[in-house]
Amino acid sequence: MSKVIRRVGYLRFGRFIEPWIEKGRFERLNTSLKKAGMDISVRAYLGSAIVTSILVGILSFVITTLSAGIILQNTDSTITIETLLITALFIGLLSAIICSVITYLPFLYWPQMKAADRKILIESGLTSTASYLSAMASSGVPPDRLFYSLAGEESVAPEISKESKRITRDIEIFGYDILKALRTASERSPSERFSKFLDGMSATITSGGDLTFYLSSETRAHMKLKEEETKEFIEQLGVLAEIFMIIGVVAPLFFVVILAILAVISPETTIGSIFMLTLTYFIMPILLTIMILLISTASRDM
Repeated sequence: MSKVIRRVGYLRFGRFIEPWIEKGRFERLNTSLKKAGMDISVRAYLGSAIVTSILVGILSFVITTLSAGIILQNTDSTITIETLLITALFIGLLSAIICSVITYLPFLYWPQMKAADRKILIESGLTSTASYLSAMASSGVPPDRLFYSLAGEESVAPEISKESKRITRDIEIFGYDILKALRTASERSPSERFSKFLDGMSATITSGGDLTFYLSSETRAHMKLKEEETKEFIEQLGVLAEIFMIIGVVAPLFFVVILAILAVISPETTIGSIFMLTLTYFIMPILLTIMILLISTASRDM
């Protein structure tokens, strides 16, 4: 998002949104922005969305109005200038409204989608993170330095490393103690597992418990959970592979045989050729694309 658009949106349109924010109308969006890791206020985000929508609407209005005017003039030589202008302006205005709305609506749901992606990435790296923190804690490293060290190790878990940078920022810049920093990170985390993990660390530190023992226990628990998820994924992959074989191999051969028989029985009909072309260039690519998306979605959770 351009800094100019963000600045204009915050200063020019943000003041109109501020009363609604104070009434709590965008509390869900504010939570989604935090969970998505987007360091931007609701006022600046919505202001930027409005500015972007207006710019897209203006661009759409100009292009559509000119295009409609040219097309109407070329298709109907008897049309008057007044009718041409009114019709072109109406089409342009309608296009501008539609494009503006289509541009604005995704801004409301994008943070939720990004938060869902972050949840998957965080949970996929939680096992290695617990193992890393356990090894560091067993060496006598204090809790606040654990996350400082983890922030520099993006190879362990990239998304959790970013969250560790925020925890370190809260401690070193904002002056939070480790307990408040952990509570804040737990509240803004999109993953319930990671929130419970941080809450457990906070409770262990508060009660004076053995942090190394807690982290070791969490490592074993997450390893067991990862093993169960891997087994479940392999089973799902086996089912998807069978479906893929049926759709990609068995079904086409079956239809080829059926169409060959129909061609022998009724050689003059063209229904078989039309169906074969539809199957080859339309139905099969769509079905295979759906299968690829299903496999890709299932693989992201691992």
